[in-house]
Amino acid sequence: MAVILQTDHIMKKFDREEVLKGISLEIEENTFTAILGPSGSGKSTFLNVISGLLRPTEGKVLCDGVVISELSERKLADWKRNQAGHVFQNYLLLENLTVEENIKIGINKNGESFSFDRLVRILELEELLHKFPLQLSGGQQQRVAIARAVIKCPKLLFCDEATGALDEMNSKKVVELLHKIKSELGVTVLFTTHNPQIAKTADRVITIKDGTVCRDIQNREPIAASEMVWG
Repeated sequence: MAVILQTDHIMKKFDREEVLKGISLEIEENTFTAILGPSGSGKSTFLNVISGLLRPTEGKVLCDGVVISELSERKLADWKRNQAGHVFQNYLLLENLTVEENIKIGINKNGESFSFDRLVRILELEELLHKFPLQLSGGQQQRVAIARAVIKCPKLLFCDEATGALDEMNSKKVVELLHKIKSELGVTVLFTTHNPQIAKTADRVITIKDGTVCRDIQNREPIAASEMVWG
């Protein structure tokens, strides 16, 4: 498979604290990569840097050969608008808009978009389109947030602790549907988590500790999301 994302010795400092300490790796397209690590390990900072939300202090981030970490603010905004989708632990839905309206906000009017109807079917939202966020469970709200991030047809979907606020049942459903997004729509998924069970479903597991990659393995036998067991 082709490499879609590459980091070249990226470092990130906040004041005097060195959070990322020179990470170099490559991400292949149409894969699900789990970025595993405890709180404070640097995994969310790493995701924010490779997704264009933060710039590295040193090093480079490349997507399809373009050095996105050196783009102007305007060109970086265009890249994020066209190439990257973001899903966070908090759903960030607009409470005064319906599910359908919240999803369609994500449509890139100047670029490609996935079929709304197909995306709604994949994420099992057909019966919820006319409801408002406060009428939904946390798991349902997160599925809406995923649809909003994916409808613009991004190459990369960055998920930062996307199940962190969910119970076991809803976590399994969200992970299952993210794998479906990857396989049916060809979106490359990067998912930060502290949960090793979620990592077991991934094609690749990158473990970050103290701002460095301490383990990087290809998962030859990933389990299904339904097989995850909470301790």
